[in-house]
Amino acid sequence: MKKIFIIATALICYSYTIAQTEFDALKLEQTDIIGTARYMGMAGAFGALGGDASSIKDNPAGLGIYRSSEIVGTLNFNGQINTSTWNDKTSRDNSFKGGFNNFAYIVSCPTWENEHGGTTGLLNSNWSFSFNTIKSFNRNLAILGGSSSSSMTDYMAYLTTNAELQTKQFFSGNNLNYDNPDVPYLSVMGYEAYLINEENVGWRSDLLGTEKVTPSYYSKETGSIDEYSLGWAGNFSNVFYLGATANIQTINYNSNTTYSEAFNNRFGKFTLNNNLSTTGAGINLKIGAIIKPTDFLRFGVSINTPTVYVLTNSYNSSIQSNLYNNNLDSIVSGNSDNYGSYDFQLQSPVQLALSSAFIMGQKGLISLEYNYNDYSTSKYMDVNGNSKNYQYENDGMSKMLMASQTWKIGAEYRLNNNFSLRAGYAYSTSATTPQAEKNVYVYNTTRVDTEYFKHNNTNYFSAGFGFREAGWYIDFACMSKLINESFMPFNSNYLAIKGNPASVITNTNNAVVTLGFRF
Repeated sequence: MKKIFIIATALICYSYTIAQTEFDALKLEQTDIIGTARYMGMAGAFGALGGDASSIKDNPAGLGIYRSSEIVGTLNFNGQINTSTWNDKTSRDNSFKGGFNNFAYIVSCPTWENEHGGTTGLLNSNWSFSFNTIKSFNRNLAILGGSSSSSMTDYMAYLTTNAELQTKQFFSGNNLNYDNPDVPYLSVMGYEAYLINEENVGWRSDLLGTEKVTPSYYSKETGSIDEYSLGWAGNFSNVFYLGATANIQTINYNSNTTYSEAFNNRFGKFTLNNNLSTTGAGINLKIGAIIKPTDFLRFGVSINTPTVYVLTNSYNSSIQSNLYNNNLDSIVSGNSDNYGSYDFQLQSPVQLALSSAFIMGQKGLISLEYNYNDYSTSKYMDVNGNSKNYQYENDGMSKMLMASQTWKIGAEYRLNNNFSLRAGYAYSTSATTPQAEKNVYVYNTTRVDTEYFKHNNTNYFSAGFGFREAGWYIDFACMSKLINESFMPFNSNYLAIKGNPASVITNTNNAVVTLGFRF
């Protein structure tokens, strides 16, 4: 039996510059259309409208639209259905969760000019404190594949052979270990679990010739990105509105994944488990403006500065194998574990939003919005703000990630003075390039979660209604979000037998209720 190794945290000092990937950054930077029921009922198309607690997080100038103070809170209940198709096999998983995703306190302060009948200059100076969940990570996945010729054991062998070529040294049981900074941990774990074997030149999988495998992948993700904001906005002559918010974002992300392969001929299998936790916080500044040239037309623009996060990753991994030997008359078993943590910084891209709205008297409105995020400009840094040690990852982000664009359209129709109907649609383009892939860096890569999801597009469909009285209101909305992704358990592009990606559709249905009081 090969020795079971447990890696100590002290050994992680090699890895802090090479443990992140492009897909990790994208997961933490992509936000969602979440907020008040009125905001979600119109698919978040509020950049030029304002006057809603959630509109402030997109365009702070929307705070200047308020003519009265307000306290508002929102509850969100969602059910999620995940459908995947992999090697002609379809599987599903689902989950349900509820929570509090929005609170805001808005203070409207008329100026002396306003209170004395003036109509020019600064008429209102408004302030806000708000809390918003801007992304939910919650998702359960079960991706079950049909029979395949592509195996992770081939990928382990490729990594080990490639490490030999790059380091100009040959590995064996004596130097293929966790203490060697020249090898990826996945190579060590594969060797300890009897999944790869040394050849005269390089390494090979322990599979028998053309043997096929049946893969499966299970994932449970939890957590959220929450934003706490302090904002100010001014109303100038009821024509021009200018606002800004200072924001703190907190990240709490956890994932538990299991990847398995059952060997079809040998009746054995191996299982790779990964647990990852990412926690930390970031700060940014948002600036926005709204101009109202006429009573029926508004234009908005806003800029979100890069968010700089200070984060900690903690992880642990294990692999177990239970395989029949080549003669199919006995069983060999192997196990291996590793764990660790490290700190780093992540800088997100600048975000730009342009919007317009058409107001149809007292009866209704139509609003349009365009958002631009160039994720290829994202950047990893060490705890001192130095990006030099992350050159490999940052170069990868410039090649694997790209600008994503989101279009939103929302409409509201007022049936009478109290009751309104709403609907909306939004579409986000892909944030990953067609050639995007997850590459494992050779030198002492300690994390062994090799899977990655390529984002293809996201669609949002929404509808809602609201009831208003003089001092209070209640709104309801339903939103269906469909994320289209391609899943790969490992990068097989460099192997003789390439794997097929799984198609994954995540359908999240939200039911939202908002209660607000104006005074």
